[in-house]
Amino acid sequence: MTHNLDENKNRFPVLRYLILALFLWNLPAFILTYMNGSISSIISYISYALLILYVIINGKSGNNKSMLLLGLSYFLISGLVDQQYMPDFRFFLVIAIKFFIVIWGGYEVLKRTSKIEMWWFLMIGALSILGNMFLFNDPKADYGRYSGFYLDPNNGGLICLMGFSASFLLPKVYKIIGKAAFTLLGLFTLSRTFVITWILINVLSIKLSIKNIKMLAIGFGILSSLLIYNEFLPVKNPRLEQISASLTGNETKSKGIDKDSRWTTWSRYYDALQNKPIFGNGYQSFLGSGIAPPVGVHNTYLLIWGEGGIIPITIFLIYIIWLFIESYKVFNDKPHLLMMILGLSLFLMTNHNFLTSNYSLFILMWIHVELKKESTPVENSSIINTA
Repeated sequence: MTHNLDENKNRFPVLRYLILALFLWNLPAFILTYMNGSISSIISYISYALLILYVIINGKSGNNKSMLLLGLSYFLISGLVDQQYMPDFRFFLVIAIKFFIVIWGGYEVLKRTSKIEMWWFLMIGALSILGNMFLFNDPKADYGRYSGFYLDPNNGGLICLMGFSASFLLPKVYKIIGKAAFTLLGLFTLSRTFVITWILINVLSIKLSIKNIKMLAIGFGILSSLLIYNEFLPVKNPRLEQISASLTGNETKSKGIDKDSRWTTWSRYYDALQNKPIFGNGYQSFLGSGIAPPVGVHNTYLLIWGEGGIIPITIFLIYIIWLFIESYKVFNDKPHLLMMILGLSLFLMTNHNFLTSNYSLFILMWIHVELKKESTPVENSSIINTA
């Protein structure tokens, strides 16, 4: 049974906001790290139960068929082809079920989530980076890099990139404030992926207006201030020293920035990928406890291909390409969508937890939903078609 989307948009908004907070703010994992494992487990299962409840209350009006097909092919093939790296089967089954609940239920939540609502949830998530600096900072674990709710600087950088991109849809004053805030918070992660992608997004924004070049100047000004501030610290931040050395051409100090680079990490898995390119090496074979311990592949594309073979990676790449094409078509009117898919797709080249990272899945599906709204007006149909 389907319902009219406009009629249901405001039905139980508190439940929808609670679901968005639990998933977009990574709260179960954050609580596991900083509070208590038992509480985290309870909240985790509650979050999936709330997704199911939300669909029961509001009904189904569509699905993200591409992501459902990706999950079906990946978990089925990787789970059958080789079990030597697989954890307990019950654990594997729980992970797979959670993925499908997120895709199946999250689609309905995100279809009813407006642009400004998504922006605010991203902003609050990014502001948790300040909390990491002042409220729950662990100098030995953080090493001067901050990630907030997201427990990893690159993940925190992703949230800032998504918020920065979403800021392009705001009125002028808030747009400037939003872009500056997400830039500053993203730089606090000291994520190289953030810096590179931030530059690319800003270069892309010049296509909209040459005036957008001033954001590049603001960003480099903030980065320069951080580098100058680092010079006066009694114990200098290693990552800031590496960035400063790279900018000044100091080869001796900048060598460390390439240590354990992603290229080196990926190369550890090339042989396994070449040996079994069709059906892959099995579930979790490309993680730290798999073929090349102790470091995982840190690349979602290689992980999907290496563990599940050619079928799931083909599905995923076709889907990503479709998102790029559709977002490019509406770039002049909705530039944030192309910027967000660009940032997310580059982030996936440095991260291998995408299929279990609910905030990343939510962001991807929200981009999909927004693109479908562009191609299928809500008022003409109660069901938004899916790719």
